[in-house]
Amino acid sequence: MSATSTRNRRKRPVTAADREQRDNERREQLEGLHGRLTEQVEALVNSDEWRAMLTAAARFHRYSFRNVCLIVSQFPEATQVAGYRTWQSMGRQVRRGEHGIAVLAPVTYRTQPDELQEGTEPEPGVRQLRGFKIERVFDVSQTDGEAIPDVRPVALTGESPAGLWDTVRAQIEAEGFTVKRGVCANPGANGETSFTAHTVTVREDLEPAQATRTLIHERAHIALGHGDELRLGGCRGRIEVEAESVSFMVSSEAGMPAGSYSLPYVAGWADGDSKMIAATAERVITAARTITDALSADDEAGPPRGGHGNRE
Repeated sequence: MSATSTRNRRKRPVTAADREQRDNERREQLEGLHGRLTEQVEALVNSDEWRAMLTAAARFHRYSFRNVCLIVSQFPEATQVAGYRTWQSMGRQVRRGEHGIAVLAPVTYRTQPDELQEGTEPEPGVRQLRGFKIERVFDVSQTDGEAIPDVRPVALTGESPAGLWDTVRAQIEAEGFTVKRGVCANPGANGETSFTAHTVTVREDLEPAQATRTLIHERAHIALGHGDELRLGGCRGRIEVEAESVSFMVSSEAGMPAGSYSLPYVAGWADGDSKMIAATAERVITAARTITDALSADDEAGPPRGGHGNRE
C-alpha cells in the first residue's frame, strides 16, 4: 500500500464537534492572554519604576502638534526634550556646545480692567495670548547626568512570523483599505489609519516584527469600528487600549512576544487603570478572534503567499 493511500485512509473529516472544540480552545487561549495582559499591566503600574517614571514625566512639558513637528524636523532622533533649567532640576546638564531645538512658546499678558467689556469684573490670574516667541529645548541625548526613569514601549526588533504581515494586510484590504509603508502624519506614530481616505500607513523605518505588530494594531482599529467612535468623540484612551490589547493577543498567539511594547502602551493610555482593560475584555477577545480565525484559515489553506512579506 502506498504512503499516499495510507495518509488518505487515516485522514478523518472535520466534524461539527471538532470545530466546536477547536473554537472553545481558541477562545480559552485568548481569554488567558487577556488575563495575562491585565495582570502584567497591574504589576507594571504598581511598580516603583512606573511611579518614578510618572514623577519624572510630570516635569516634561507637553508639546503641541506644531511643536512636535518642529522638534522632529530639527532633531529626528529626539525622544525626550526639555528646557535647560528643567534638565538641571532632574540632575542632568546640557553638554557644552550643544545646539538647542527651537520651539514656539506662548507669550501672554494679564488682562487690564480697561480691556474688559463694560459691566464685567476683572478676574485675578486671567491672561490673554499675545503671540509666540522662540525658546530652545534639548533632547536627553544632549545631556549628561542622572538616569531618567523610563518605562516606555520598546519597539520590537528582528523578523516577524512568516506570512503574518501578508495575512493581516489581506484582511485590511478586504475591508476596503489600502496598506502602505511611509511617513505618518503624526510624527510620533508608528502607524495610523485614515477612515476618510481608507488608508493604513505603517512607518517605513520599522523593523519587520514591529511593523507587523503595528499593522495588527491598525487592523484592530478597523475591526472594532473605531472610525465611527472617533468621529463621535469617543474616548481615545479606551480606543487605544482596545487596539493594543488585540495586538498583544494576536501577536502572542502568532508566536511574536510583544509585552515590552504593549504593556507600557496599554498602561499609559489606560492612565494606570486596570478596570478599563477589564471592561473591554469581551470586545477585545471578539476582535482578536476575528483576526486569529483568519490566520488559522490561512495556515490550513497552505503556505502563505509572498513568504515573509512585510516590505512594501
